[in-house]
Amino acid sequence: MTDVEISPESWEYRLVAAVVFAVDRRAAGTAAAPRTRWTGLLLAETDPDLLGTAGDDGSMSVSIDNVLEPLRKARDLDRPLTGGEAMELRDAIGTLAHEAAHLLSEFGDETAPDAYPYDSAAEADNEGRTEYWTHDNLDGIIREVLPIAGLDRVEADVLSQPSLDSYPAYTPAARLLDQALAERSGLTSAVVAKKLMLAHDAQRWNVAVDLVIDARLAKPGLMPEAHRAEVRKQLIAPLRDALSGLEAIQSDDLLGEDEKSEASTKAAWAAIAGLDEELERIEDDYSSKLVQRTELSPELKRVQEVTGGQAPAVGATGRSVSGTDRAPAAPDNSSRGQQHPRRPAGPHTPGLG
Repeated sequence: MTDVEISPESWEYRLVAAVVFAVDRRAAGTAAAPRTRWTGLLLAETDPDLLGTAGDDGSMSVSIDNVLEPLRKARDLDRPLTGGEAMELRDAIGTLAHEAAHLLSEFGDETAPDAYPYDSAAEADNEGRTEYWTHDNLDGIIREVLPIAGLDRVEADVLSQPSLDSYPAYTPAARLLDQALAERSGLTSAVVAKKLMLAHDAQRWNVAVDLVIDARLAKPGLMPEAHRAEVRKQLIAPLRDALSGLEAIQSDDLLGEDEKSEASTKAAWAAIAGLDEELERIEDDYSSKLVQRTELSPELKRVQEVTGGQAPAVGATGRSVSGTDRAPAAPDNSSRGQQHPRRPAGPHTPGLG
């Protein structure tokens, strides 16, 4: 099916642009230096099962029937919105914000030695974070956008509705993992989420564990900077392993939202436990090596006694401290997905996401 471009002169286009700019500002973007990579190209989504897509070329596709039509309907109504209509309108703006948020990141160089593939674990992490960030920021975006679109009269009705979760198997896991990273790095969850949403897809896992490495290993002087690449791999492995099974849960139509959310939460706690286990092991290893480097050998102690407490440098005795860290297996370098579609929230709300 041929892509249909939505005219920049249309009311719908101007509303979508307002949502993109609202998302951009929340990521510290400006008109002169935007954060999103949106090219300004807005297309009609051709896949009936999708609400919207952030394209690898910087375009955005949105569903005419399930996203733009509820907005048009609200614009043209001469009566108050029903609860269902208000929810549809909220979710339509949520879809636009979700896809705009995906456009905050670049794909990055997937051939770089430290790059990670956009696999099922990365999908769960990225979609879950984008969804919960959208939920957290949606009220502010609605307040900013509806007056621009001439829909300020329905603002209160739209704000009174709950946000629908298109990714119940992903969202709880991403939120809990970001909270854990924040606690272990001394940052806030909002700062962690922003850093990871702006990170290149191929580097997002590295950016995530760097927050912990900097706070727990680098700044205290435990870890030599030359070891960072290997330590990253050791901390990333349990995160990817725990989240890798969520894609199957998300796509299982036999599971309800509560069951998916419960599985997501369990996966997050497994990821956090694995991260803590590796982090504690690495900290203990470096701490013991630091003690070994600073302790005096029996020979040096005898020299101190003879010289009145002035010991020569450790290197002068011929004693050396060595240690190597073995690298875990290299990450899977299979090809990565290049688009971020948003799907409807569930079978009980057809057309919503």
